[in-house]
Amino acid sequence: MGRGVGGCTSPGYQIDSTIETTLAGNNGTPALIAERGRLARAIRNGFCLFWLVLVLAVTGMLAVGGRPDPRVGRVLDGPWRFHAGDDARWADPGLDDRSWDRIMLVSNPDSRDGDVGFPGYFDGWRARGHAALSGFGWYRREVQLPQQRDLVLVGPPVVDDGYAMFWNGQAIGGIGRLTGAPNVNGTRPLRVDLPPTHGARSAVLAIRAFMQPGPGRDAQSGGLRTVPVLATAAEGKALYAAQWRRTIAGYVVDAVEPLALLILAGLALFALPGLARPHFSRWIALAVATSALLRLGNAISAWTDLVSQPTLDWMRGIIGTPLAKLAWTMAWNQWTDGRDRRLVAAAAVVAWIVMTAAAILENAWLGGAGRAMIALALAAAAVRIARHGEHRLLALSAMFFTSVGLFAPDLSALGVPGIWFPFNIGVSRSQYAYALALPLLAFALAAQAGGPRGRAPSREAS
Repeated sequence: MGRGVGGCTSPGYQIDSTIETTLAGNNGTPALIAERGRLARAIRNGFCLFWLVLVLAVTGMLAVGGRPDPRVGRVLDGPWRFHAGDDARWADPGLDDRSWDRIMLVSNPDSRDGDVGFPGYFDGWRARGHAALSGFGWYRREVQLPQQRDLVLVGPPVVDDGYAMFWNGQAIGGIGRLTGAPNVNGTRPLRVDLPPTHGARSAVLAIRAFMQPGPGRDAQSGGLRTVPVLATAAEGKALYAAQWRRTIAGYVVDAVEPLALLILAGLALFALPGLARPHFSRWIALAVATSALLRLGNAISAWTDLVSQPTLDWMRGIIGTPLAKLAWTMAWNQWTDGRDRRLVAAAAVVAWIVMTAAAILENAWLGGAGRAMIALALAAAAVRIARHGEHRLLALSAMFFTSVGLFAPDLSALGVPGIWFPFNIGVSRSQYAYALALPLLAFALAAQAGGPRGRAPSREAS
């Protein structure tokens, strides 16, 4: 903050002066710095303790969620019939489907999906003769019924991207809204009670699957990636609970990390007033808050239908991702002084505009150019910090881990593994990176609050 034109004092300067007077009293600047340092360390230590508790709690949830599913009921793998397209008459149990494709769906418990870690994973319809298919496809098979009467169907936990099931032509449930304009995110556990069999020995199960058109699909995508399970009510309840534990564990980090990030943003804005570089704290607050919302979107789409996948992709591509890259670059650019600071800031703003335009126009080349500009701007800030910045190792370490999250698609394109599986539950590279960055960022904010190397905090013009 600084004084206004003609000697007028800005409101922000008056607030900072009040804080300094309250903290320093009659002891002068050394007392002010010491008091700020103590306050900053207390806040830092409290946050790090909170972070450690979260890490331990999440680790426990991963361990519980990764336990093997109970082997219950009848896994409905084996021969199925498949037809691309969509026709409501295909749910009719009397339909002659002999002209449909005959496909073998093999549910191997040792084969797991590359995201959460669900067992019994297999290739979708694009690997089964329908390489260009998006939209709808139907599966049918005859199911032999056991003698038990209290039968349930546990839906397939992994499908690209939504589905509806029909039992002898009767709709019995599904995941996502497939009527009108389809609204799907991804699948999650489902258990449905089956209608009375009335002594029948078999029934026809039809599944109407829908894969959202758009980029980002590989040659194995499409439709069923796991199969449903026919079970008694008690068996179905046990399997359904185990699948939900796995689903929650698979995205719990995307729910917990945003909480820690948002708390850190609040500390940067409100709990550490009078920082040595207030612009750093403001940009860090925006950066961690934006990153938190990006991470939280994964959990929301995995657990609920509150936001459709196209809407979520739009919010990420046009708003969240470009803004996060801008905010992190501007924050690290504020860590220390240097002649190129304005140039780096200008480059970051231009890159933000370019990336936003690229997302609107769906132009991959333009998006790559914007990411390259951000990478160069961050590299310039890192060089300046390495040459004459305060707390260099701390700042550069935190910058490295946050950048891992910023450039996740680029790292994957270079062959860096994107997901690891502790306890057989997928945890992404970005989740690890932000988990390591959180305590470093708390230390960085505390270091800034204490003033650079014991000197009085400098003021920056608003």
